[in-house]
Amino acid sequence: MDPTVFVLDAQPIVGAIRQEPVRSLFEGLISRAARGEIGLRLTVVNAGEVIYATERALGATAGHHALRALQDWPIVIVPIDLELAARAAWFKLRGGISYADCFAAALAHRDGIPVVTGDPEFRRVADDVDIAWVDEFA
Repeated sequence: MDPTVFVLDAQPIVGAIRQEPVRSLFEGLISRAARGEIGLRLTVVNAGEVIYATERALGATAGHHALRALQDWPIVIVPIDLELAARAAWFKLRGGISYADCFAAALAHRDGIPVVTGDPEFRRVADDVDIAWVDEFA
């Protein structure tokens, strides 16, 4: 049986790096992924968002640590092709969601899997994308 697969939004990852309450949830997801119980995906755009947000909040060294962590964690980093970019553009045209978040929504939509987030912007795409709210994992 295939494990349940989730798309990660940058929000819970950045929150975990910043030692916010979502950290224990994120560590639980990483542990479950390392055991093969679940699969985790993150677009390369959202990986860049994690690095940017971490460095902006905590400095260059933290940004470099975030990059290394993304490479070490059991997360599949998904490249962006034209089809995925077009889906992200479709979400952006609907409004109310950041462009980076559109890529997480696009990947979740394309692959028919939920996106893990705590970002309320995702309510605007909930009619097209399954949302796994971080507080549901608590």
